[in-house]
Amino acid sequence: APEAITLKVWAPQEDQVDSSSWLLQVEAAFAAAHPEYTITWDNGVCAEGDAKTLITADPAAGADVYMYANDHLGGLIQAGAVAKLGGPFLEQVKADNNETFVGTVTYADGDVYGFPVAPNTWFMFYNKAIVGDADITSLESILEKGVVTFDVANSWNMPAFFFAAGGSLFGDLGVDAAAGANFGGQAGYDATEALLTLQENPNFKWDGDGFGNNSLKDGTVAAYFSGDWDYAGLYEKLGEDLGAVAAPTVMMNGAPAQLKAYAGSKAVGVNPNAKNMKAAMQFAAFLASADSQLLRFQLRNITPAVTALGENADVAASIVAVAESATMAYASVAQPTIAEMNPVWGPVGTFGSNIKDGMITMDNYKTAVDDLQAQLSGGGL
Repeated sequence: APEAITLKVWAPQEDQVDSSSWLLQVEAAFAAAHPEYTITWDNGVCAEGDAKTLITADPAAGADVYMYANDHLGGLIQAGAVAKLGGPFLEQVKADNNETFVGTVTYADGDVYGFPVAPNTWFMFYNKAIVGDADITSLESILEKGVVTFDVANSWNMPAFFFAAGGSLFGDLGVDAAAGANFGGQAGYDATEALLTLQENPNFKWDGDGFGNNSLKDGTVAAYFSGDWDYAGLYEKLGEDLGAVAAPTVMMNGAPAQLKAYAGSKAVGVNPNAKNMKAAMQFAAFLASADSQLLRFQLRNITPAVTALGENADVAASIVAVAESATMAYASVAQPTIAEMNPVWGPVGTFGSNIKDGMITMDNYKTAVDDLQAQLSGGGL
């Protein structure tokens, strides 16, 4: 006789509106594929960004399977609220995803703690009526055609310049605390020089408070940097003139250097407190399978993580999916998930604000970079 089990699943509201929604369709498919279980589904609403707060409050009472934003991985692990993967589950993650995606769910101990289902990153939107496709890989080429806006005071965006210059945070995967935060020295000088040089260009404007988004919509800006959440509103205004692409190169020391966004993911996690651990793991793997991710893309336009889905005709026709996939492949670095990252955000944001406000100049920038590095490697940490 089939085993009677209950699976408690938390997912975003948009994925479980009615029986035609993604979560319910996948649950029905999983039940059909696993006649060895008679499953009672206990679904709850929890956005990926809220998972850490909700599940760590009482892990034993939390969902068996839930979706989380990978930058919360450290907190979930410390609370004993997310299970590490092994066997066929670990093999699935490594077979389905590129190294960047696998890195987003890998912790400092080298273990993997989730199944990636979508990228969480930023890229460049542009107006095809102003900028041709031949120009979009070089920031300087775009600036010759029109205005570019960038949010230098946003500590999620601004490090792109430091990474382009060779700066690093906590090693290649962002999980090596001993490697430290390295935004100083020549890399820091090069990044800051590039930002200050851009500041002198009348076609380069600092973004903030929706300026870039609104200006792209009204045609006064050629390009700005944001993420998939802005696509629908932009497309409504620009239609087929809207383009999306990975961040371009910027000139540093007389050579083009690739701007790199933070690469994160939205992932499916399993609670180590789950009563039916085997079924919970099986369902999490099923929820993150290529078929399930493709269905979610078709229903909600959410870019899949599975590498092979980039070949799917529908996915390949989505400018956002193509831009996000390219970003994850070559124009990004893993967003650190360890606790040592927490004190980095503030000083980096302040440094960007000081550039924006004209407090950092070509006369004093080396001192400012040295001070930033001192904060990141000593005082602040």
